[in-house]
Amino acid sequence: MYDVLSLTIPFFGVIALGALSRAIGFFGADMGLKLARFAFYFVLPPFLFLSITAAPVEELFNIGFLIRYEVATILMLVVTGIASAYLFGFKGVTRGLYGLNAAYPNVGYIGVPLCLMAFGNEAILPLAVILAIDTIVLLVCTALFVTADKEGALASSLTHTAMQLVKNPLIISAFVGILWALSDLPIPPVADSFMSMLAGAAAPSALFALGITLYGSDLKQAKGEIGLLVILKLVVHPLLMAVLFIAWPGMDKVWVQTAILSAALPIAANVFAMSQYYQAYSEKTAGAIMLSTVVASITTPAVLFLLYRFV
Repeated sequence: MYDVLSLTIPFFGVIALGALSRAIGFFGADMGLKLARFAFYFVLPPFLFLSITAAPVEELFNIGFLIRYEVATILMLVVTGIASAYLFGFKGVTRGLYGLNAAYPNVGYIGVPLCLMAFGNEAILPLAVILAIDTIVLLVCTALFVTADKEGALASSLTHTAMQLVKNPLIISAFVGILWALSDLPIPPVADSFMSMLAGAAAPSALFALGITLYGSDLKQAKGEIGLLVILKLVVHPLLMAVLFIAWPGMDKVWVQTAILSAALPIAANVFAMSQYYQAYSEKTAGAIMLSTVVASITTPAVLFLLYRFV
């Protein structure tokens, strides 16, 4: 357990440091957004690209892993979205966003650096699959929910989803990294040094920005359906993922660990961006992201300890 805490305490400590810097007035909300953009557009992409090109990319096309992971993802989103209609009376777009909260982990800002620190470079291939494919599945499923109460909205929702995917730097870097690795071309030394310098700032800048951004979120909303969301995301999602991978064995240990730990991560900040686009469930989504990140500082080390011990 000490090894787990020695890994996760500094990790979540950087998030807390970012929140503290805003609490004492050293940084404002605008600086958090700017630093988050720096991490998302300039630091995490080269980090992901270099990690993928350094890995045995022939193992990337793992259909068994993809099926297991996406079955869990789709079940979480669809079942949660449908259940919210009966529990809270949600319709269409709100149902879709509620399901998205329960199924969309923060793999970009938290999952990539944490899984690589926990499981080594072998984790980059399942992470690349999750980043590239899971995001597509989640956003398309959400777009389909949106059409439930907006006649003729399917085309516009899917168009917006496609544009979001095309403009996502992490997805772009994952695909470019895969293509480059398949080509067997060496990375020019100057480019490698340049990207390595940027990649070194990936974890601290992303986590620090997350802390600044999350500080001040309204936790008064964190009751009722929001409390249920946090339980679904941090407890039910990784349990469902574990059941699927354990009940259907035959997958490499690191791939199983990466899948379960990714499912145990807090809600992705991208969900808030989607809620703003659809102009629904924004305030409670912000509260759910904040609360799930705080609670994850306790639950994620516990999940990691269980993965080290039993998987």
